Amino acid sequence: MPAKETATQAIDSAQSTAAQDDKIRTVTLEEPITRPSGQTIEVITIRKPMGGALRRVTLSDLLSLNTDALQTVLPRVTEPVLVKPDFDLIDPVDLVKLGTELVSFFVPKKERS
Repeated sequence: MPAKETATQAIDSAQSTAAQDDKIRTVTLEEPITRPSGQTIEVITIRKPMGGALRRVTLSDLLSLNTDALQTVLPRVTEPVLVKPDFDLIDPVDLVKLGTELVSFFVPKKERS
């Protein structure tokens, strides 16, 4: 394969990864969640919320990390899917980390450092 094609593929791959990074965040929990079933959650992936995932919440509530708003939106955009009982078990530090990553999707690209 010519070097020019390899360089082009590398650039395309880097751009694809950057685009993916704009739409996905990964949070490693400081205190893993252990569900009653025995499943342990240590890492949660958050997808960029689109309009449908934001229904019935105000953006100001999300920006202020209102726990009710977070409990409404996070189950719609996380993998594994967080369910209501998970929020009873989650460490507050981890809830703030998840909320902060969720809110980071609302910052325009020009303003990100």
